[in-house]
Amino acid sequence: MKFTPLFLVATLFAGSYSVTATAADAALLQALQPYCGKAFAGKLISQSPEDAAMAEQALIVHVADCRNGEVRMPFHVGEDRSRTWVLRALPQGLQLKHDHRHQDGSHDQLTMYGGTSADAATALTQNFPADAYSKLMFQALGRTAAPANVWSFTLEPGHTLTYRLSRPGREFAVAFDLTRPVALPPPAWGAADRTR
Repeated sequence: MKFTPLFLVATLFAGSYSVTATAADAALLQALQPYCGKAFAGKLISQSPEDAAMAEQALIVHVADCRNGEVRMPFHVGEDRSRTWVLRALPQGLQLKHDHRHQDGSHDQLTMYGGTSADAATALTQNFPADAYSKLMFQALGRTAAPANVWSFTLEPGHTLTYRLSRPGREFAVAFDLTRPVALPPPAWGAADRTR
């Protein structure tokens, strides 16, 4: 199966749904509101050898776009502005998607993967196991270990925001210092083309 932007749009947004959220979901999105429009520096807190090159780059999260039931956070790695985390409240729970773009704004082949919240440790820690769409895409692209992915966000208000990827044999985590906003980075690639 070929994964194209048109396929993605049809799959992700087919049908209509109202924006609702559980108390836990709403708490996380609400707790992110004070950081909207600000950027924060981060550092790797995991030790995987495959992330050594990333550890040498400036890591910045920009809480760039906060709307009713949705927060978009570009994650900049040095000059690479290809990644945006999208948190959205859906009837079935809080959804995380990874919007990956090329420098010209076009979709990367591996994009819009993620999952819906499950087994939240607290209202401000949400876990997102890979959903069926993501597993299908990973398998189609030969990413045989990725279907076991679980992503998470942990927010400690006024202190840190931590993003984590976990699966057997793989751990990636970056913590952003919320106590010191930094200069805003340039817009994420494709930001001007994104619509709800």
